[in-house]
Amino acid sequence: MDTIAILVCYNGKWVTSKKMCTYEGGDTKGIIVSRNITFGELLERVHKIVNTDNREVKLCLKFLVSISSNECKHIKIEDNDDVKFFIKYSCDVIPSKVAPLLVSIEDKGVTNVVGDRMHITTDMSRMACSSNAIVESNGDVHGDFGTQYLDMIDFTGVEGVHSGDNGTEMNGLQMHSAPPILAHLETFSQVGVVGSETTSERSIRHNWRQMGEQNVHNLGIVNEEEEDIESAYSRNNWDPKLEVGKIFSSKEALSNKLQLAAVRGHFEFKVKQSCKSRLVVVCSQGSCPWRLRASSYGEKNFMIVKYNPVHECDMSFIHDKHRHASAKLVGNAVKRKLKDSRTIYTPSDIIRDVKQNFGVTINYCKAWRSRELALMSTRGSVEEAYSLLPAYCHELERVNSGTRTYIHTDENNHFLYFFMAVGACIRGFQSSMRPVIAVDATHLKCKYKGVLFVANAFDGNRNIYPLAFGIGDLETDASWHWFFSKLHEAIGECPNLVIISDRNISIENVWHNIFPTAQHGICFYHMKGNMKRTFKLKKRDKLLLYFEQAAKSYGIAEFDRHFHKIKGNDEVAQYLESAGLHKWSRAHMDGRRYNVMTTNIAESINSVLRFARMLPVLHLIDEIINLLVKWFSKRRDFALKCTSTLCPDFGEKKLRRRLECASRMNVVKLNHVEYNVVDGDMDGHVHLTNNTCSCRKFQLEQLPCKHVVAVCRFLKLNVYSMASRYYTRNTWLDAYSDIIYPVQPQELWVIPEDVQSRVVRPPNAKVMPGRRKKLRIPSQGEDIIRRKCSRCSGTGHNKSTCKNNVPLPNVGHVL
Repeated sequence: MDTIAILVCYNGKWVTSKKMCTYEGGDTKGIIVSRNITFGELLERVHKIVNTDNREVKLCLKFLVSISSNECKHIKIEDNDDVKFFIKYSCDVIPSKVAPLLVSIEDKGVTNVVGDRMHITTDMSRMACSSNAIVESNGDVHGDFGTQYLDMIDFTGVEGVHSGDNGTEMNGLQMHSAPPILAHLETFSQVGVVGSETTSERSIRHNWRQMGEQNVHNLGIVNEEEEDIESAYSRNNWDPKLEVGKIFSSKEALSNKLQLAAVRGHFEFKVKQSCKSRLVVVCSQGSCPWRLRASSYGEKNFMIVKYNPVHECDMSFIHDKHRHASAKLVGNAVKRKLKDSRTIYTPSDIIRDVKQNFGVTINYCKAWRSRELALMSTRGSVEEAYSLLPAYCHELERVNSGTRTYIHTDENNHFLYFFMAVGACIRGFQSSMRPVIAVDATHLKCKYKGVLFVANAFDGNRNIYPLAFGIGDLETDASWHWFFSKLHEAIGECPNLVIISDRNISIENVWHNIFPTAQHGICFYHMKGNMKRTFKLKKRDKLLLYFEQAAKSYGIAEFDRHFHKIKGNDEVAQYLESAGLHKWSRAHMDGRRYNVMTTNIAESINSVLRFARMLPVLHLIDEIINLLVKWFSKRRDFALKCTSTLCPDFGEKKLRRRLECASRMNVVKLNHVEYNVVDGDMDGHVHLTNNTCSCRKFQLEQLPCKHVVAVCRFLKLNVYSMASRYYTRNTWLDAYSDIIYPVQPQELWVIPEDVQSRVVRPPNAKVMPGRRKKLRIPSQGEDIIRRKCSRCSGTGHNKSTCKNNVPLPNVGHVL
């Protein structure tokens, strides 16, 4: 039906008789309205019936709602939601009965105090049913221990009052004995009168001292979605707000709220009836009157139609475990703490928090399952992450122009390789970065494992500049060849390119096939570790010191001086020579590796992503994008505020340190372009036209050495003009000028049909049982750094992850 019939009662008045508020007298008129009528339209129709002006008179509209078999309540209509509920209640809940619309006149801005007052009588015999009135009676119990007395309502001729299953019925009021709760109430004279409130805001406080818990139940219709379960986990004064007329988005949402209310209220319930259209739950103790009944409301919604919140449970059945504290409930409560991938939240932490917040003890297995369910809820399944990867890549390329992503699968659509290079990073590298790339791979720690490939550069301020990322199964020739191929497609031919890596044999086998004009260098730190492991050298062996000095030398003469000391051990010298001096020595390298001697920039990005590497592949990529968004925005703002000519944390600092040394040097002019600088240690021959110095630091770093600074000071030249553009503030700003946009939530994606139809399955790999390793296994010969906590002075952790108890300092008693 598109229309409904409404019975309007008007020109009556609210009368308080025998401490009961009733609506008496007046006229009655029937109207036909649309089911979609709004509050304003309904109010206008009623104003015409009552013959009043809405600018001068305010009308109060109420209707009757049955809370239980012997309890009813008047609900005030104040907005469109109230009108929708009134129509739904009249048509669907009580279609065979009449719920008249009760109209009373108020002055504008003034509420009907008489109609909104709540009363409770001390004489139970006077609570009789009236045959011609609508009775509303409410109460609140005061004192050390209290219970809630719900509204006594009777609408004779519309809905009768039925007796309950338990207890004794007295004139429509069902009473139960409750020794644990009402033992201190000898008479009903302790019951007081509550002050004036509006009907929609009325709340009756119920102090229930069982297990020392205070529960608050607000009566009245509330048409809103399910309250967040997380608030019940963190707040001590959480109120479930279970009340008649409240609507839940689904039956599952109502069940979750009931379970949470049971856990917080220290009682248990059982399901008496459950189907698609109805849910009835009662207290697990048969003598307790607590019960709730809900019916379907619309397609999926469920509405509470009857509710008795009074508990009279026997406390002898109370224990520290709870049947409703399921892994799913606990997982929903703790999932907010797992949204950040960097949060360390273990099952032991969940056991402790559940005990503290819920007062319930759960075992380790349930805590672990709740954590897994929480992670599943916030991140989705690992398999789903692979299926969404094509759509995510399409959206990433759409919002960030120039971005390149590739997904490679086998003939059965199982995932093999992934590559990603953001357009802003590609453009920034090509225009503003020194042509040195450090590559490395690190293990993933998710379900299907794999490795994460990274390619990074250094910006002019010596910050990590991520260039490209990849995912593969293992560090094999095939995987590295595929990654280098996609990297070459992204950045193209790069003149004077130098690739720095560790001594991985697969990198050595494939890099020259993809970048034939590039030079390859190895990380001297990894070379040092290999040398230490092979020859079983101690940590402070002098050979390691000589090797480090030789590797960092700029000139051939300086290198020969340090390497001559290493030749005292023929085996070590032959080992280093067989590895290739041009690979690890800056002085012998054909290309220019600047000051990039290690793959520390790649290792650092692996450390930054150490928690993200535990996530499914889609969330890992999203964490990388969010990291790039944060870095680009922060460094762009820093560059805009910078006022120096060179980058402040690298070029500017180095030149100022070299100026201190150059101020004490003597400069001898040889001709108009050549100068000899007397150092006292190693003199320098500077050629201004060729931009060279005999120390070779000027050529290899492209930043004025101390000898060049001395010549510029002698000739009163601008020393900044001698520095490479890679170190200038403008070039640094250009590297971060483009904006990287994060990928929007999945609901906002616009994906074409061909991308949606692409199938990507998880890797065809065997998932081994057991707990996955999270800590990195140090390489042989690697120096293990023992971290010391600044909070508790313990080792193996820092203060951000410290969980040890710290004793307070001894403080003398103040007399």
